[in-house]
Amino acid sequence: MKRFLSLVMVLALVFAMTAACAEASYTSAADLLTWSWDDIEAAAKEEGEVTFAIWSDEAEYNQICSLFTDRYGIKVNVLAGDKNTIMDKVLTELDGKGSIDVMYLSGETVNGLIGADALTKGILPIMREKDNLVPGLSARKEGVSNADGIWVPVTTSPAGFLYNADQFTPETLPQTFEDLTAFIDANPGKFAMCIPENGGTGQAVMESIIASLTGGLDQYLLAEGNVCDPALLEKWSAVWDWFNEHKQNITFTTSNSDGLSRLNSGEVWLVAAWNSNVRASELDGNLTINHGLYVPEMGLCYSGEVMSVVRNATHPAAALLFIDWMTTEEGQNALGEKNSMTARTDMVNEGLCLLSPEDRARNMDWMAACYKTEYIKEFTVNVLQ
Repeated sequence: MKRFLSLVMVLALVFAMTAACAEASYTSAADLLTWSWDDIEAAAKEEGEVTFAIWSDEAEYNQICSLFTDRYGIKVNVLAGDKNTIMDKVLTELDGKGSIDVMYLSGETVNGLIGADALTKGILPIMREKDNLVPGLSARKEGVSNADGIWVPVTTSPAGFLYNADQFTPETLPQTFEDLTAFIDANPGKFAMCIPENGGTGQAVMESIIASLTGGLDQYLLAEGNVCDPALLEKWSAVWDWFNEHKQNITFTTSNSDGLSRLNSGEVWLVAAWNSNVRASELDGNLTINHGLYVPEMGLCYSGEVMSVVRNATHPAAALLFIDWMTTEEGQNALGEKNSMTARTDMVNEGLCLLSPEDRARNMDWMAACYKTEYIKEFTVNVLQ
């Protein structure tokens, strides 16, 4: 009897050890989605490093990532490069282990990466702060649905109208599309917008004008296969007619920063700008005039960064932990130090957000990427030529 009990205990121990080993084995981030965060953290520390691909601000991201290393002892290799070059690298490495673990997703690359099944599905639902992340960017990015939970929002950057406060009262700030048209005609050259192919603020203006003239933005938020609806594009003749009627009274700028410079010099009085760029210009001393920033009732887009785990990441546990950390208060505040507003809706962007809650409520989601490509091309053909 004792031998039988001993045998049972040995078999039970072997079974438990086998089960534990099976539970602890993984080859990709997909295998980790049902694990506890304590177990993911332990696996991440065992991996010891993670490679994070970006396309700008390498020095600033090295500083941000050092905080993650301080907390977990996991080294972050920041890989900076061109957006399309990074995407091509991920795609060429799909047959083996990838050298990139985590990456930002741009509007230009998201479709290609999803189409190639290059990214890990289901990461958003396991993030501990998922319910506090900005809903629009959690659901879609430039018309691509995030129904599979492929990406996690980490920053936002709302657009607003930056204005010379010596030239307006609160009552005279243009709020509606009709107000903006009247201001342009009454003050030739004093409204500026960036050429859409040269800067996102110009794209934000384009999307607001298209929405105002063609029946609202909702019809453009998703596009099956990122293919534009021809019936919607036919409506845009009203957009080109409006521009050609008023373009002689609009100042077209060559970049986002060009618009800020022209406003600071007094050449223009009103221009679309990103909150982050305005704040950076204030801190750098490049915006010295009496100014204000607001979102008109007609609405302007907001931008934002999202992060994904590459499907064949070499360090999948560290990749998941790194993205989750980016959504913590420590990670969000670190991003705020470089003038990126948080993706957390429950955090106050003290000293960083120049817009009131009422203004931010007027920020609009981004159109599907195919519509952006189309209006950039058509703007050049119909307005600039």
